[in-house]
Amino acid sequence: MNIRTMRLPVLCAALMLGCTQYAEQPAVSTEADRQVIDQVREQEVAAISSGDLSLRYAADDIITMPPGEPALVGKPALQAWMEAFTSQVTASVSYAPTDIVIAGDLAVEYYEGTLTATPVDGGDSVTEALKGIHVYQRQADGTWKLTHDVWNLNGPSGD
Repeated sequence: MNIRTMRLPVLCAALMLGCTQYAEQPAVSTEADRQVIDQVREQEVAAISSGDLSLRYAADDIITMPPGEPALVGKPALQAWMEAFTSQVTASVSYAPTDIVIAGDLAVEYYEGTLTATPVDGGDSVTEALKGIHVYQRQADGTWKLTHDVWNLNGPSGD
């Protein structure tokens, strides 16, 4: 088939698609959703800083990917990792979303921040820059939970 004979089918397809009605898409995000997701992120920050292992902010089937380690699947795996981490260091983390996209019951955010870790048995604190991706999902009860957390460290910031 040459280009000339393909013009008619392509033109017909374009006309048909142009005349097709599409269902109206729901709003992709609301300010209320953003505020609730901000609160969930702050719950995670508070839990890391206080050593709270309840993981109220996380979905039961959360998948977490710490730097240089195998994926942790489910709350029990994350709790065990957090327990081992907090037995070695006290940590404080701060981050803010750089970009967040909400589409229906899912939200994805890219964030940057810092992690400061101080050995529990003494020693100097280390502060590292980090970046990551959070995925949140609206639960059946309407709450938002963290379902995926993937992050990497940029290296020591010199603090």
